[in-house]
Amino acid sequence: MRNKSWRFCILGLTATLPIFGQYGGFGGPSILSRGGGPAGRTGSNPVSFRGYVGATGSYSTNLNQFTSSSNGASLLLRDAYSAGGTAGIQGYKSTSRSSTSVDLAVSYNWTQVNQVSQGLSESLGFTHSRQISRRVTWYMGASGQSTNRSIAFANPRYSPEPLPELSPQQEEIFDTRTYRANVGTGFTFQKSPRLSFSGQAGAFGNERKSKFLADSRGFMGGGSVQYALTRRQFVGASFSYGTFYFPGFYGETQFYSPQGYYGVAINKAWTFNLSAGMYSAKTDRLVTVRLDPYIAQLTGQQSLLEVFRGTSRGFSGGVALNGAFRRWGVTLAANRGVMPGNGVYLTSEMTTVTTSVSHTLGRSASFAMYARGAEAKALTQTLGNARYYSAGSSFSYRLNTYLTFSSNLGIYKTQAVGQLIEFNRLTATAGIYFAPGELPVHIF
Repeated sequence: MRNKSWRFCILGLTATLPIFGQYGGFGGPSILSRGGGPAGRTGSNPVSFRGYVGATGSYSTNLNQFTSSSNGASLLLRDAYSAGGTAGIQGYKSTSRSSTSVDLAVSYNWTQVNQVSQGLSESLGFTHSRQISRRVTWYMGASGQSTNRSIAFANPRYSPEPLPELSPQQEEIFDTRTYRANVGTGFTFQKSPRLSFSGQAGAFGNERKSKFLADSRGFMGGGSVQYALTRRQFVGASFSYGTFYFPGFYGETQFYSPQGYYGVAINKAWTFNLSAGMYSAKTDRLVTVRLDPYIAQLTGQQSLLEVFRGTSRGFSGGVALNGAFRRWGVTLAANRGVMPGNGVYLTSEMTTVTTSVSHTLGRSASFAMYARGAEAKALTQTLGNARYYSAGSSFSYRLNTYLTFSSNLGIYKTQAVGQLIEFNRLTATAGIYFAPGELPVHIF
């Protein structure tokens, strides 16, 4: 009973993660995606690390680029074919007391239009956990990304450690070079067969090359307690605290969010998780205020900077239904919380709804489909809500022991700043990847 309860608590902490089809061996690298998972995710299978290299071709519509002149900034939309190469290493390794995952990818894209989303993209994800004692497990994780596409360079996480996403992201709007870094650590303590505690802390940073967009930094931390009502049901409570700040004169936001949650394993295949609570975000920042015409005439200034202080409160939480079968994976999820912004929107309330389905076809092929909708509401700006819609599919097929074909198709719609920014995008990518086999890599 003790061992089963421990496993059940770990399952409950991680059940809100997307579940994708699983099969052994190399299933294709991370891909450019918004809200969807690439085919071939290894999940938590105890596999060895594999390296790969590949060649890809793609077509994207409405790639955007900032230009500036004496008349101000403008945005160009262009369609482009691209060709590129990619290399990386991915895998998951477990022992009796520890587990480690790595997903590293580097790619170069050449486009027919100079300086439109052309150049290198890099993505690295690393997690490690270790059972320090019979009751205590420690874990840590780090990730970094660099890309010049508004569609995030996807980086699936292989290991089952309960490491939260420390830097929740809003979708980027513009195709500008963006750098992201994220590091965190935490622990779980199994007080009894039914009761467990956990805590985590971390930091993140987002930097954008365009001078028109705001960067963000932040620190986050929190803790939770969970109690198993039965072998299939648990309840719990959590509290998180964090701060976002925007280098320059953009200001700072401090927030906290208490939540309660409930989870149940409906049967061997289906799990249901529900969390509900509230957030409170206090913001200090500088805003531009127009002066009274009389004062403006006396001083010769039309505006000045003023300190803005405000507090926003709202609902935070989520719901998720996950199905894990031998060849199928299904996820239905909705979440709301506070986000650090995307360069245009600063601190925002973000609501997302996602559904995904994946299927493994024998030992050689797998595919996944997803659909996602999201809305960002600026808490300290009058911009109108931003809305993002996307849907897509990915397919991987192992041609032989060394070669894998992988492809994905996605459609995206972005609306922001009222209707001042609005465009659709279609992206199609296909490639051949060479994976020679397991690598003699020994980590921890």
